[in-house]
Amino acid sequence: MLLYILLCLEIALRVAIEVRERRLTQLRGGVFAVLRLIPLVNDIVPLPENRREPQKTQFVEKHEEGHRVLRHSILRNLMKVAFLMVAVWFLAAMVTRWNSSFFEAILWLHLVAIPFRYFFNWYCWTQEFEADAYAFKEVGKQKAKAAMQELAECEIPYTKFFASIYREHPTVALRSQRMLKKVVGGR
Repeated sequence: MLLYILLCLEIALRVAIEVRERRLTQLRGGVFAVLRLIPLVNDIVPLPENRREPQKTQFVEKHEEGHRVLRHSILRNLMKVAFLMVAVWFLAAMVTRWNSSFFEAILWLHLVAIPFRYFFNWYCWTQEFEADAYAFKEVGKQKAKAAMQELAECEIPYTKFFASIYREHPTVALRSQRMLKKVVGGR
């Protein structure tokens, strides 16, 4: 019974988050907003980040180079493997020790994983900020500022709160604030 109460609470909270986001950004939610409300489905539904693909500027190239130099993909994949191992252990424990059905174990895993997804997004944001700092150091303030303006024009605006829940990339506004000490576009 507790499981189903928590799932209903999760749905209510996700509806409140979606309504808040729509009011603050004045954007329509669409099918992605509906899918994000459904437990388990919201674990895999992608959040579109850009209206159009940004240009491959020197800043963007250096940003990606920063990810390679700092070995972010390896570190990110190691964290995913660690989370996967914990998830498998959790499922096995739920099914064998606590005699839950596999479906209930999956639902519990979904609920227990919510804080871990938030932590993983924070970790990814840290890597994005590091790659931005690397690119900023390589190309300079003017090119970085121009790139941030271009990225802001391409990005679908999301609030910081919404992005922290659903996105592995911080918003352009947060990135520019961190890098340039000035918000360029966005919310």
